[in-house]
Amino acid sequence: MIKLSRQLPRYFLHGLWALPVVFLIRVLRPIKLIRVGVIQSSRVGHFAADVGQRKARDQIRVDEDSVDWYYLQDQGRSSNTFWRKVVHRWFNVNQLVRYVYIWNQVIPFGKAHQINLHNNKSRDLGGYLEKAQLALPTSSDEEQLVITWMQQFGWEVGDPFVCLMVRDSKYLCSEFPDQRWTYHSYRDSDIQTYIEAVDYLISEDVFVFRMGKQMASPMNINNPKFIDYAFRKDKSDFLDVWLFANCDLCITTGCGPDMFSDVFRRPILALNFLPLQNLWSWSNALHYPKTLRWRKSQRLLSSTEYLTHAYYASEEYCRAGIDIHDLTEAQIFEAVREAWERVKGSWASNCHDLELQQEFKNVFISHPDFDRYHGFIHSEARPASAFLNFLEQLKTQDP
Repeated sequence: MIKLSRQLPRYFLHGLWALPVVFLIRVLRPIKLIRVGVIQSSRVGHFAADVGQRKARDQIRVDEDSVDWYYLQDQGRSSNTFWRKVVHRWFNVNQLVRYVYIWNQVIPFGKAHQINLHNNKSRDLGGYLEKAQLALPTSSDEEQLVITWMQQFGWEVGDPFVCLMVRDSKYLCSEFPDQRWTYHSYRDSDIQTYIEAVDYLISEDVFVFRMGKQMASPMNINNPKFIDYAFRKDKSDFLDVWLFANCDLCITTGCGPDMFSDVFRRPILALNFLPLQNLWSWSNALHYPKTLRWRKSQRLLSSTEYLTHAYYASEEYCRAGIDIHDLTEAQIFEAVREAWERVKGSWASNCHDLELQQEFKNVFISHPDFDRYHGFIHSEARPASAFLNFLEQLKTQDP
């Protein structure tokens, strides 16, 4: 409230020119629709997804033909400086638009002149990204820079590489120390449990880049094809975006920067992923959630229960009487093997796997919350076969 009161004089001062602009764009409406919008840039996942989906909508001309202007809400604290450059390359951006946007909200009947990029919690319910197939707007100099950087590891153009992003609490606690993030702990997992899977990818002649801006601990792998990028001094916001946008597979626990892979249509494997109801249905994405059991009986949750108990805080799972267990190294390995074989085109689903996938799809689509979270369904969006087999095998073993 104090912050707002300090800004009021500035808003009124800029209103001297912003109000006439608002009235002008209203008058011009029959001739040309002019719209203003805000881009949230402090959290990289929403920053990437909101901008990518807006560009996709523009490219395939989903909305009314208009002239659009934007401002960055967190200009001084953009979560990725290179992505901010991309925003300027794609859109008309000027920080003075803030005042036109604010006064357009104050004056009634201005909804038609306002753009809301942050729709549906950044979920691409319309499948716009798949229809548009965006390309990362980089210059030839930028492309040469990243190729030269990659070649120091022995990588050459055309060699496959994977981005691995495993969430822990280090980044949020460091960047936003005044906020409490323990409620997010159900999304964390131990990076060391991914070693077996990384070794498998290396055996497949794949380069693996362990991603992250600030991570709790390095990964104990000594192989030239493994790059613990999260701990390199030469990492950059540009490399962050380029790697996620160009990898052959993004393995993630759902962290934010992985949305660059989503925007540019890279295959995704979501591991230790919760809640399952939030699966990336609009993308080529394979999912293997953490193991959920009822505390009293230790019975594994069914598919329907996994979808129903879609909580966003560790305390909520606790209050519901649900224990959360991280995936084991073996489970992670099986999921990574399936994902990579799907990328290579060598994965062969047997009849039983197909039946389990269809059973889950029926439960998924008929669930009461389906329409809240899902719209366009990508043909390659599914749970990992190992997860569905795990659920089935334990039906007869549960207490």
